[in-house]
This record gives sequence, structure tokens and C-alpha cells, in this order.
Amino acid sequence: MGTPSDVTVRAGGPPTPSGPTAATAATAPTSPAVNLVTELLGAVEPLADALTDQIFAAEQTYAEHERHSHDQIRVTVRDNLRDLLTALQGRQVSLQAAREAGRMKAELDIPLSALLHAYRLGGRFIWDRLLAAADSSGRATELLQMASDIWLVVDEHSTVAADAYRAAVEERSRRDATTRAMMLNALLDGTAGAPGRAAELARVLGLDGHGPFLVVAAELDERNDLAADAAARLPRLAVRSEWTRLAGATVGLLSLPRARSADGVVAVLSEVAATRIGLSRPFATPAEAARGWQEAHLATRCLPPGTAGVHGYGTSPAALLVAAAPQAAADIAATVFTGLDSLPPAERTVLLDTLRTWFSTGGSTSKTARLLHCHRNTVLYRMNRIGELTGRVMTDAADAAELYVALRAVSQGTDPAA
Repeated sequence: MGTPSDVTVRAGGPPTPSGPTAATAATAPTSPAVNLVTELLGAVEPLADALTDQIFAAEQTYAEHERHSHDQIRVTVRDNLRDLLTALQGRQVSLQAAREAGRMKAELDIPLSALLHAYRLGGRFIWDRLLAAADSSGRATELLQMASDIWLVVDEHSTVAADAYRAAVEERSRRDATTRAMMLNALLDGTAGAPGRAAELARVLGLDGHGPFLVVAAELDERNDLAADAAARLPRLAVRSEWTRLAGATVGLLSLPRARSADGVVAVLSEVAATRIGLSRPFATPAEAARGWQEAHLATRCLPPGTAGVHGYGTSPAALLVAAAPQAAADIAATVFTGLDSLPPAERTVLLDTLRTWFSTGGSTSKTARLLHCHRNTVLYRMNRIGELTGRVMTDAADAAELYVALRAVSQGTDPAA
């Protein structure tokens, strides 16, 4: 009974639905058993008192709320008891009392398990009272056909109450920004726990829970609200997102409709980038969000400080190595470029810019000269000068690799001499 509908318990014969679903009972409206139900319904107020006391005695979580909510819960017990008995008479009833019970228990932070236990207690309470009344009048055997009806109706009402409970919890979570931030942080810092718990947090946050997922990390910039800008644009791609502040960065967990949507995400973020933005690799489940956060954080450091742009984790292996081991990268830069330390800063900068442009053109002297607006011979002179000062030969693969890694360290802000 997961859908909000009226419930009609019919007498004998095939089920008669009154909505998308309907509980049915074989008990005839004029049977002695139904007459017993009618007698209980006439005494619903004192019965509600007794059942409320029984629930508080059996459930510690209810007892913890007794001072503030006993009367409120008693009203809910009465309304649900009346509906249960009315349904057992074969009459149509609204499920509003069950929905209200679920919402109220969620507001009081009474666990869902306690709510369902209360319904089971209610079913047992009705049966015991019917049995006692039947024994006193010699009609106990007439109740046998009603036993299954009682649990069918209780199951119907308790399922609706549970659905309302979950909906209330989710709605409250959506309204509570602090709670949402805590849930997202739990996913990103790895404290969410088991994969099932991580999937549940993602679902409550409005992410679809199926993936693929991405984590976005961006340096803070008070002039730009990346979370708001991205959240406004990403829905065009059917991408859902949730954002928070973590470790000095704006961090988002994105749920993509399909893997190729990642290219669209890069395009959107590039439009709004005001700082360095890093993207993780796509991953399959929310339980992997902590790894995604670490990848996105490293990806931001693959871009030069003070620049604005988007960088995907692993798209530049050398940059990733420098970002993952900044101290080692600084040591490499210091060792490789130690011969440049004695140069005036301006001359050192010219040589490094030439080297950077030479690498970006695939080692083309002519292209480097055009980009730097100088003669080709000037480029050759500078490259020879770099070779003399560093002891590295550009035609040697190992030497060229060392120069490139050292240059990345300088570009990414790990060179102590920069």
C-alpha cells in the first residue's frame, strides 16, 4: 500500500477497489464479528487511552517524548484506531490519519521502526479486545475469518504512514541547508559509511543515486558564486548537483544522466570559471565520492596559480605528478634549474618562457619564434643557453623529461626560486 488512497473493506466476494489499491475482507457487514467491531468503535475514546498507554510502555522512544507529545500522540492513536475499526466494518475510510501519523512521528524524530511497531501493537490490541468480547458472549469462533483482515488493514495503514514518514524526513532535509551540507560532507570526506548509506544520502540530496558522478572543486573567489552559477546552468544538461564549502574550496557533487555529459559539464564550468576548477574522473556510485573529492582537489593544482580554467584529473600526467608531490617537484625544479639561479630574474624568466613555448609547440623553433615575436636564431641561442646552464640536452628523452617536469613545477607554483 504505497499509494495514498481510500481503503474499502468489502464483505465477501471479489475485491472492490476504491482507488489504486484496496484492502479486502471476507467478513460480511451483518456478521456477528462485524458487530463486535462496531461495539469497539463505540468505545473508541477509552480504547485510545488504553492503546496509547500500551504504546508508551512498549516503546522507549515514545516515552522520551511523553512530556511534550502524549496528548498529540493520543489523538493520532484515536484517529488511526477509528479508521482501522471502520475499515474492518467494511466501510470506506480515508488514509489521512495514517499520513498524519507518519508526518507527526517524523517531526518528533521518533524512529520509523517505532512507528511501525506502534501499528503492530494496534493490530494486536484490536484482536485482543475482539477476542475478549467474543469470549464473553460465546462468539470466539466467529472471529477466525477476521484475523487476516485485521493484519491486512494494519499493513495498509502502516505502509501509508511509513511513506508519509519518509516523505516528511526528505522534505525536512531539503529545507535544512545545514543538514544537507553535513550529508554532502559525509559523502565527500568518506564518513558516510557503507555503500547503502552513501546511496541513501545521495537520494535524499536529490541526486539520482545511479551515476555516473563527478566531483567539482574550485578555489574560492568572493567575486564569483560558482555554486549558484553552475546550479543554474547544469539542469539544462539534466545534471543534478549539490554544493558545499570544504577545505577552502567550493565543492560540488554532480549526478550525470550519462557518461558523455561530462563534456557538457566542462563547457558550462569553463563559461563561469573565475578561479582554478578541478574535475574528478567519473565514478559509478556515491560511495566513491571521497576519492572523487581528492582527485578534483589535485586537479585544481594542475593549473598555474592565479589563473582561471577547468582541468580534469589525469588529463596531464606530468602536471598531476607535480600536484600530487609538490615538495618533490620543488626539489626537482631546484636541482634542474640551479644553474639559472645566478641570472637576473628578468633573464631567468625569458629563458623559462622560451622553454615553455618550445615545449608547447612540440619543439618547433620556428613556431616558438613566431609566438615570442623574435628571430629563430634568438630562440636557438636561448635554448642552447638553457642547455649550458642546466646540463641537459634537448635531444635526450630523459633530459627533456626532467626539464619538462621542472618547468611544470615552476608553472604550478612549487619552484622556490619563482
